[in-house]
Amino acid sequence: MSAIIQAIQLVRPRTSQSSISREATRFFLVYFGMLSIVLYGGGTLIMNFASNEAFRNACYIGMGLCTFTSVASFFLTEWAIDQPNDIFFGVAIASIFVRIFGLVMAFGLCQFLLKINPIGLVSGMFVSYFSYLVIEIIYIHKKSITRGE
Repeated sequence: MSAIIQAIQLVRPRTSQSSISREATRFFLVYFGMLSIVLYGGGTLIMNFASNEAFRNACYIGMGLCTFTSVASFFLTEWAIDQPNDIFFGVAIASIFVRIFGLVMAFGLCQFLLKINPIGLVSGMFVSYFSYLVIEIIYIHKKSITRGE
């Protein structure tokens, strides 16, 4: 259990230095916006030349699902990072499970009830989920710098 507590202490800041904290939040919002423009804009350019309409629509739905969960995760992390260790850890673990379970349920709904192109849906979800995940990890790391360690 002590390894988990140490991991939380590495990620969670002990003191609140608002200028660094605001810088991390601004970093997230700017890079999240830029990444969204690249994903949706670049995806549109590529898919207009190389895919059919069913694939394109499914890919946009997959990207939209992951964009929504990333925004929700940002607001949840923004709130939880200033909470005590136990609450932050609980929110972080619950967020992971709820997010993955929600995306799996959305995939099942899209696949079996709405009959959406599965390859396009998975492609959109895969690319956007891991792209946004990189931004989220960097954001949490920048937030942890407020400790000064």
